[in-house]
Amino acid sequence: MESEKIPEEITIEILSKLPVKSFLRFKCVCKSWHSLISTKHFIKTYLKNSTNNDTLDDSTMIIASPSRVSGSRGGVKACSLFSLLTEPVTRGLPLDFPMNPSRDLLIVGSCNGLVCVLMVDACRFFLWNPKKSECKELPDFFAGVDRTSKNRWFIGRHGFAFDENSGDYKIYVVFRLILNSIPSAISVARLYSLKADSWGEPVPVVDGTKFEAGKFASGKLHWRSDFRTKSKWMIVCLELKSVTFGTVEQPSCLYNYFSPGLGVLKGSLCLYFDYPQHIAVGFDIWIWKKYGVEDSWARLLTIPYESVSWGPSYSTFMHDDIIPLLVLPNDEVLFTIASDFFIYNPNDDCVGKLDTFDFDLESARACEAHVYTESLVSLART
Repeated sequence: MESEKIPEEITIEILSKLPVKSFLRFKCVCKSWHSLISTKHFIKTYLKNSTNNDTLDDSTMIIASPSRVSGSRGGVKACSLFSLLTEPVTRGLPLDFPMNPSRDLLIVGSCNGLVCVLMVDACRFFLWNPKKSECKELPDFFAGVDRTSKNRWFIGRHGFAFDENSGDYKIYVVFRLILNSIPSAISVARLYSLKADSWGEPVPVVDGTKFEAGKFASGKLHWRSDFRTKSKWMIVCLELKSVTFGTVEQPSCLYNYFSPGLGVLKGSLCLYFDYPQHIAVGFDIWIWKKYGVEDSWARLLTIPYESVSWGPSYSTFMHDDIIPLLVLPNDEVLFTIASDFFIYNPNDDCVGKLDTFDFDLESARACEAHVYTESLVSLART
């Protein structure tokens, strides 16, 4: 009697819940599994399951590059999130970025296992899947633009996102050009499409002049505006499908003296900020549980400074340098301060420093850290 064959949908369901390292080994089991694991359907199912999975394993990494404001240069380093949380000491290891790794690199963002990297001094963008060792240099954003010494050019707002409507990965960039013959800057924004492998025609420009990466949440890119109303700072968002801008409603209790930072926690947009000292001394995180519903903003936690000591080494840092990275399954929160990592336990208001070495990013004062989850998403055009 022939052995019964496991239905393909069950095989997909089982394999897609395993870490990448595990199911990659199963590609060698048989030709059918090798083909199955390489299909778009399997990769999409894996991404869906990994998003809903709270378990920690070696497929989740912390990747970091020197912060733009630190003035330091260097490459990209990484460590396993599992090791960071469980080992006494964790070593930061250089990631093998294949395109001239000695250049000044900055991580723009990470999405579905792809990392967007900016080579700062050359103003060139790359898409990179470290797990598959695939890297793609994007077409020159400045093609056709006079870049002689008579002109001053720089990148302003930018961001990396996934457009679920089209199944396409996109990069939004504002290019600001200051001409000697014109007193004010000229701003041009374009949107790169991985499917088309090209920068499209100019699109609307997000306000502001800062060099700042947008935060991707709920299908949109978000930046804090340079402008504010009489009562609040403004947050602008870019809708990828229509390439139109809107504004985000903030918690009703916030006023113009709050200068919030933007982030993404639990897959949702979040705000974090200091309270002014005449109100309270603490650090707040708010999370938008239902995107688009104003009254669904909820305070995730408050860190009272009087009961928490970050240590004497961090007395010179502003609380703006405290950046939340991840909420763990036990509700603890992983933070970065400068190039160091901390865990905050809300149950006892305890902060613990996670010991690392070789993670100093060429002595950078601060780093841009991101949570990265391995995947098999390909950079090949489809």
